[in-house]
Amino acid sequence: MDASPRQPDRLLSFEFVALSAISFLAFCNLSIFYGFNAYLERQGIDPAWRGALLALEPAAAFALRPIIGPLLNLGNGVRVMGLGLATVMAALAGYSFAEGLGALVLVRVLHGVGFVLLVSAVISVLVHYVPKERSGQGFGVFSIMTLLPYALMPPLVESLLLGAGDEAGVYLLAAPLFLPAFLLLIPLGRRARALAAVLPRRSMSRPSLDEIRADLRSPGVARLLLANLFVFTATTVVFFHMKDHLAGLGSANPGLFFSIFTAATILVRVACGPLLDRVNRAAMLAVVLPILGFCLYLFGAATEPAWVMALAGLYGVCLGFIMPQLNAAMFVISPPHLRGLNTNLMLFTMDGGYWLGPLLAGFLSAGGMGYAGIFGLIGTLPLVAGVVALSMARLTRKAQPALA
Repeated sequence: MDASPRQPDRLLSFEFVALSAISFLAFCNLSIFYGFNAYLERQGIDPAWRGALLALEPAAAFALRPIIGPLLNLGNGVRVMGLGLATVMAALAGYSFAEGLGALVLVRVLHGVGFVLLVSAVISVLVHYVPKERSGQGFGVFSIMTLLPYALMPPLVESLLLGAGDEAGVYLLAAPLFLPAFLLLIPLGRRARALAAVLPRRSMSRPSLDEIRADLRSPGVARLLLANLFVFTATTVVFFHMKDHLAGLGSANPGLFFSIFTAATILVRVACGPLLDRVNRAAMLAVVLPILGFCLYLFGAATEPAWVMALAGLYGVCLGFIMPQLNAAMFVISPPHLRGLNTNLMLFTMDGGYWLGPLLAGFLSAGGMGYAGIFGLIGTLPLVAGVVALSMARLTRKAQPALA
């Protein structure tokens, strides 16, 4: 088994905290788009095209991530973060000036490019600062920072809409939020270069095509990628369409759903962090994923917004266990020199879910299916992911130091 060249001795280092803060800003940029479908509808965009535009930003990331993922490492990651930050800022400002379908297509593609550069670079550096024996806690803490925006930003956006006029105005106001991140890049880059200088060359080398092919054939890697794709396809439909669903049920504050489920998710991460590293990751996923699927079915079956809001807590608890365990499972079954690549492959399937989810929902909506049918159909995806996770229980048990 490969030994790590320099295992970090603590989790909450400056580098880990700085990378988590940058990720917080990156996901603030995503979380404010929960009302983008409604914005496109007011612009008179056809339902099928709305689905395509929702999918276009993650589709750009989906296409680009496999290309840039193998090229990123500890030595160049911080510079690429800077490029990603600048690109995201330009895209956010661009929505206010995008008139017509063609301009929106260009801005969405630019947005996807910026996001994939930023987050892929963060991950390529982050994996060098997470202790293997605390990977569950590490990805749990890191993902709290990627979830906080979904609790904080939707209610804030609802307030800002009164003064900004529309969602594009809010996106323009959000662009300067990224400026403080550039200040973190200076010390972060210096520290990353210092660590890169003492790591073995193998840790910094680009994986060959043969290594990538062998990696994808490794036990568990492809199965985890498939489970991750199914989970994000399902949850992305919830993210982009729950506001419309709740509005149709008569809710006066659809943004409250996002705050409730995110608060529940964060509570799980804070209260159960050590537990994540003491249980068999795949076994936990096999239990929780079917519960998530049942939540999605009940979202569609609900006839009152109060029922959906009540279910939001259970939905958030499920995500609180599922998301860090998927990433931590991939981390522990991967050799050290491929952890950055494999974690970026998990992001690649996340992009795929962000792309497929809106396309699927847009296609079903254009065909006349209501939200009861849409949520019921996508609820089957976590069920399949749970079966996939169950097939990996023996593998993850062997890979987890705490269970050895």
